[in-house]
Amino acid sequence: MIASRLRSAQPYLLSAPALLVIGLLFLIPSVYNVVLAFQHLTPYQSPGEAEAAGLENFTDLWSSGDLPHAALNTVLWLTAATVVLRLGIGLGLALALESPILRRWRLRGVSRTIILIPWMVPQVVAIAAWRWILDGSTGVLNQALTGLGVIDQGVPFLAQTSTVWWSIIAIIVWRELPFVVMVLVAGLQSIPAEQYEAAAVDGAGRWASWRSVTVPHLRPVLTVVVLVTVIQTFNNFVYVWLTTGGGLGNATAVLATELYSAAFFDNDLGAGAAIGLLMTAIMAIFAVVYLRVTSTKGESR
Repeated sequence: MIASRLRSAQPYLLSAPALLVIGLLFLIPSVYNVVLAFQHLTPYQSPGEAEAAGLENFTDLWSSGDLPHAALNTVLWLTAATVVLRLGIGLGLALALESPILRRWRLRGVSRTIILIPWMVPQVVAIAAWRWILDGSTGVLNQALTGLGVIDQGVPFLAQTSTVWWSIIAIIVWRELPFVVMVLVAGLQSIPAEQYEAAAVDGAGRWASWRSVTVPHLRPVLTVVVLVTVIQTFNNFVYVWLTTGGGLGNATAVLATELYSAAFFDNDLGAGAAIGLLMTAIMAIFAVVYLRVTSTKGESR
């Protein structure tokens, strides 16, 4: 009897250390963030000195006028634009890496290594390099364009509102594109060659094979890639902060930089926690709706 009970409890005992770590590193901080969002607390106070704030942190953020603009920048520029570009370019590169030409010339390994190079570079180093490239006076890009006669004087790509977001988008796409490419390559490699052969026997051309064979097999992979890249990019702080500091007025302000500024420049941890809670809620709603829509489409097909 005792032996059977121990055997039935074994999975729980083995997973207990992992659950304890998850609780300490994720669950407890998450719960405390929710509590903190309804309090007033500075970085120089202990948690016991926090004062109840009710919904004041949320109402103050909305009435300030900065949050809606930061949310728009986060959704439109930081997330939507970069995710769409990464998916489009990534799918094209993945198809190119799986092309018969590279296989015939045995260049697939070299090509994949080259594609992975940006992802090997730490984000901070990549941003520093791109800031040097895009510098308005000494940047390599400006010097090249001036030498070719395309422009008469240097363009401050990161210091004017007309080009700053396109510059940030270029940095993000360059650095994060390899992840999308490699996942899509793995998805393409998982498609059985027999299905393409069967489609060819049925008289299907390249477009018909793509539509009836490639797309259905890639749909689950694309679902995961979109979900991961959207959540990762939406919450990203490094790219905007290290390029512009959320500056040019509030032209490049995003939710993550607003959170950091509220918590550590305005010394209001409660306001920062409120923004973090808002970001979590937005991503949770997106994940639920997105997965429900994609699963419904998959079932209908």
